[in-house]
Amino acid sequence: MSLWKRRPLAGTMGFVLAVCLFAGACEPPPEEPPAPPPDAELVAPEEPPPDKVRPSEPMPAVRPPAEPEDEENAEQDAEGNGNPREGAASGGGNPARAQPAEEAALPPEPSPEAEAIERLAALSESFREVTRAASPSVVQVSVEARPRTRRRPEARISPEDLEELFRRFGPLLPRDPELRQFFRDREPPEEQPDFDQYNIPLPVGNASGWIYDDQGHIITSHHVVAPAETITVTFLDETDVEAEVVGSDPPTDVAVLKVAPEDLPPATMATRQVEQGDIVLAIGAPFRYAFSVSHGIVSATERQVGILGPHGYENFIQTDAAMNPGNSGGPLVNAQGEVVGMSTAIAGRAGQFAGLGFATPVDMIREVADELIREGVVSRGYLGAMISDDRQLVATFGVERGVLIEDLVGGGPGEEAGLLPGDVVVAIDDEQVLDTATLRRTIARTQPGTTVTLTLLRDGDWGRLEVTIGQQPVEDLAPDPVDEPPPPDPDDPDAEPLAKLGFQRLLTVTPELAEEHGLDPPRGVLVVDVRPFSAAAIAGLQRGNVVIQADGREIASVEQLREVVDAADLHEGVRMRVQIPGGPARFVLLSLER
Repeated sequence: MSLWKRRPLAGTMGFVLAVCLFAGACEPPPEEPPAPPPDAELVAPEEPPPDKVRPSEPMPAVRPPAEPEDEENAEQDAEGNGNPREGAASGGGNPARAQPAEEAALPPEPSPEAEAIERLAALSESFREVTRAASPSVVQVSVEARPRTRRRPEARISPEDLEELFRRFGPLLPRDPELRQFFRDREPPEEQPDFDQYNIPLPVGNASGWIYDDQGHIITSHHVVAPAETITVTFLDETDVEAEVVGSDPPTDVAVLKVAPEDLPPATMATRQVEQGDIVLAIGAPFRYAFSVSHGIVSATERQVGILGPHGYENFIQTDAAMNPGNSGGPLVNAQGEVVGMSTAIAGRAGQFAGLGFATPVDMIREVADELIREGVVSRGYLGAMISDDRQLVATFGVERGVLIEDLVGGGPGEEAGLLPGDVVVAIDDEQVLDTATLRRTIARTQPGTTVTLTLLRDGDWGRLEVTIGQQPVEDLAPDPVDEPPPPDPDDPDAEPLAKLGFQRLLTVTPELAEEHGLDPPRGVLVVDVRPFSAAAIAGLQRGNVVIQADGREIASVEQLREVVDAADLHEGVRMRVQIPGGPARFVLLSLER
């Protein structure tokens, strides 16, 4: 291959000398080649492959590129062995400058676009790492319950109350016979059997949760499990396990479940409180899409939004990480994969996420969960005072901020200690309490029987008052017996088996009835009414269907159908053949849950 291109070149010997000086050794220069054409150009020779380098040719010594400040010294060294500038001049031009091998091998600097792509790839990998670390401790929580179709019983007057009414207002009642009869007609009705207990359990809730410890305890939301009859927990490997409620705390919306398997991978809980701007990920089952992940930042902390009611304790983390129905109870994790909170509520219309999600902080969850596991209920301190932190109102008592005592519960800890309406509390045990939320949380966390010191302003004078904290009354969360009367014994032999399955009214098909309803041939039992959510309703039976067979026996009357159903094990089920008027017949299996 020719080493020349057409470009003027001078100083060939100068070029050879420079290469020799750089290499530290040089063989005698070869004979000067013929002068190139005027437009010749010098190109570097192709380096032979490593396996073809001749041993007799010494490899040039590699030196690091000279720093700028060393260029003068290098030039002086060259002058000691012959001035290259003079040599170049004598050769008729400047020599080609040799580039150090290391400098020539440096890769080109990456473009801004390439650097941005690398940063995005690193961020994406970090999200994957957090998801892989946190997901094994996340669960999906499915809740089932038997729907209640019974209407709220109309309020009735007992015979004793009716007699008292006549005794007190008797002289007035005769003047209005219709009113008198109205009250007499309001005697309590006879209690009817509660057949809703035989309804088929249906999914009534879908939520999320996370493994709290290696003893099988799982954290989720109270509002998720409150209506539950059966709770199923699904793990990341799609294993389904039934769970039971260990304890539930409505004021914080925290519930603890227990599953049989132990040695589960518990979530790692953060020890540092989150701050505004922290990156967080919400993991859960929104709209039943299990183990979904969304991300955002902490928008704010210590939010009180009033969703837990006047008796609730709120200290929410606000985030723009997407939360939707089904995220409730799931973990909110930080960039290290540690749980910092539990998804609890969203702010949006019709239950849809609108950029505002709220999570209960993990330190509150830890306090509540440990006590639920240990005691089954949460014990809280009690002051017995009505309070306000309206700053404009508080300012009229002579202080900018504080908690105003508006009233006291008679015989409560506050009244017994000498607390008075109009006092403004600013500290408990020298810890500032400038709003009602902080005071309520501080008192609630105080063990009943503990004596605390309140710093307060009374009639313009500062003072300190010792108060022995009481036990907060536990709110009775049992349903009103008027709303849900206690159901009868499920194994009551007097309960009608047909009613258990959901048949509320049946008629034997007669020729007249068959002609009226267009039934041909005239046979079987006509379904007139079916209880919603019952086994019959879930199987698709409805008004106008005709039962023509039961467990292989032809059915000609209601009595025959009752005999078959009475003799059957309803948990195993009764197979029926049902005719749809004007359509085909089909088989159904009606059974009760065990």
